[in-house]
Amino acid sequence: MNRLIHGGNIYSFARKLHLKPSDIIDFSSNINFVTPKVKLNIDVCPYPDPNYSRLKKAIAKKFNISASLIQLFNGASDAIFNILQRYKNAVLYAPIYLEYKRAQRIHMINRFENIYELPKKDALVVFANPATPDGTYYNLDDLFEIWYKQNNTVLIDESFLDFCSKKSAIDYIAQYDKLIILKSFSKFYACAGVRVGCTISKIKFDTPIWNISSFDENYILQALNDSKFSLKSTQVNEKNKKMLCEILKESNLFTTIFESCANFYLAKLKNLTAFSLQRKLSEFGILIRNCSNFDFLDESFVRFAVKSKKDLKILKKTLK
Repeated sequence: MNRLIHGGNIYSFARKLHLKPSDIIDFSSNINFVTPKVKLNIDVCPYPDPNYSRLKKAIAKKFNISASLIQLFNGASDAIFNILQRYKNAVLYAPIYLEYKRAQRIHMINRFENIYELPKKDALVVFANPATPDGTYYNLDDLFEIWYKQNNTVLIDESFLDFCSKKSAIDYIAQYDKLIILKSFSKFYACAGVRVGCTISKIKFDTPIWNISSFDENYILQALNDSKFSLKSTQVNEKNKKMLCEILKESNLFTTIFESCANFYLAKLKNLTAFSLQRKLSEFGILIRNCSNFDFLDESFVRFAVKSKKDLKILKKTLK
């Protein structure tokens, strides 16, 4: 079986195993397994509001910010692409989401070993908080002092912040004009097929007039309107996350299970390689994330996303 280097590619995985995608238990994808209540009945004939005023108002209310700071994109990846097109020199605090490596001229800082290394002056610096693939949350006060002195434009990717109760970097916007905060709605609201992401910033980027469909807009509006979802999701994820951690510890396969503020765990294998464990679990229709293609990680690192109690029980049985 060929190496699977991206999470969530259940279609390729299922074809290799001659299974239906619905038969795959996908621990590689960090999409929330808890879903909001959404019922759509949309008239797709008229053009959407080019300003997306209702959606911006709902997002502004969620994050307690001015709607004027919000710019919408066709998913967080679209936002990343637009941002990197403007800033040719990028400093990535790695390991980090691999799409950021599309920048033409990049320098990487190993945040595990040398997080306070000085970035290049005037460059775009990119920091995910909580980080991926390990889920670490960082206090950014000292780093902002460095970035200010280096006159950096700062991109903080908060795609997984909704999974924990930690502080957003939004408060820094009043002090730092060159700050861009990236939010993804697909992770927490369990809708990877709905392409809506946004930046919160005084900086704006060129985008097409209608870059989000009526379906995308209405889905996120209804998801945000589900007042009980956030609390329910947080409670269930915390409970199942503890269960996942215990399963990984009891398996005795790992030397380290990293502390995480997100909905996944990065783990370092004792004896197997990531590809070997991935291959063994594939025999049971289980897909995990091989993290060997992340910078500064090797073939002993894998990631497991938090999933339903039913799926976790199957994983526990399989690992035994």
